[in-house]
Amino acid sequence: MEISQLEAFVAVVEEKSFSRAAAKLLRTQPAISQAIRRLEEWTGEPLLDRSSRSGILTEAGRLVYENAERVLNLRAETRAALNELRALERGKLTLGANETTALYLLPVLKRFRLRHPPVQVIVKRCLSREIPGALVRHEIDLGVLSYNPRNPDLESTVVSLDQLCMIVPPQHPLASAREVSVRDLGGESFIAHSIASPYRQSVIETFARLRTPLRIAAELPTVETIKKFVSMGMGVAFAPRMCVQEELARKEFAALNVKELRIQRKLRLVYRRRGALSAAAQQFLRAAKEIAQV
Repeated sequence: MEISQLEAFVAVVEEKSFSRAAAKLLRTQPAISQAIRRLEEWTGEPLLDRSSRSGILTEAGRLVYENAERVLNLRAETRAALNELRALERGKLTLGANETTALYLLPVLKRFRLRHPPVQVIVKRCLSREIPGALVRHEIDLGVLSYNPRNPDLESTVVSLDQLCMIVPPQHPLASAREVSVRDLGGESFIAHSIASPYRQSVIETFARLRTPLRIAAELPTVETIKKFVSMGMGVAFAPRMCVQEELARKEFAALNVKELRIQRKLRLVYRRRGALSAAAQQFLRAAKEIAQV
């Protein structure tokens, strides 16, 4: 059974004529007759009473007609829904990000939402190491990572650059310094993130290489709690500069460059290599690239 056979059958029933059905569907009358014959072969039952010129339905014909209408209506609804998705008049976009990269998303989300308000956006909080797997399993549409996953099933586009900096309370002796050396930090109490990351490992290795003690006074679960602890004068910390812009503007603490730790973070939008991006994902990636150029 083919959709075109159902179309021909419904047209004959509604037009009560093979010739008018052919004209309606822009097909020849023999083509319409052949479609009805093949549909009857598939059902194994006559669908039209051939003794009547008006195309009276048999009992099997009434059953097929009712279901054929449903199939054709469903196809029309599906086409309409797909058109709406392409026009971004509906749909859903699911993003995966960790605590810090979720902050990067905010200006992109704002631009995307202003352009496409009907599209629902969901940001799932994920550990960075979980994002590649979530993409491969189709649990998210796009992921934000600060490293290249080097997965043959994934592609990525760099959309932002960020740097690691050291934050200190405003009253700290180093607060007025623009740059310090790791060797100047052996006596400091550091507030560290409790989740392992490549950047944390780089800090640990650099201190070890320069034979400078790294005194971790506390490990906290989020960047927000780390920032609060630093502003309370409880220690110093390393943080992505992107995450501290508002506090720096309010002078809640100062940010310093560490000469031996010029660590640049490349933020990437990551997506599946195989299979086309949805219209929503394409437009989100476009908005991210626009902001990256500002």
